[in-house]
Amino acid sequence: MSKVFIHTRTAGNKGWDNTGREFLRLPVEGEYLALDGASPWYKVELVVHCPFEACYSAEVYAVEVDHNEVMKTKLVA
Repeated sequence: MSKVFIHTRTAGNKGWDNTGREFLRLPVEGEYLALDGASPWYKVELVVHCPFEACYSAEVYAVEVDHNEVMKTKLVA
């Protein structure tokens, strides 16, 4: 498990909500994530790896997206 410090925000919002989470692997730029079963989806915009002595393996910056729009775009037959 990798400890990740996640910064999330809604599109157009300048403030960040910050939380620590554990992931099986580090998220990658361009991927989508949800923080729990009822969470909105977020697109990972920036990953800062912390290969030094720190509490977290990486910091992730992610912006909220409309999961229905993502599904429409990605799953078009």
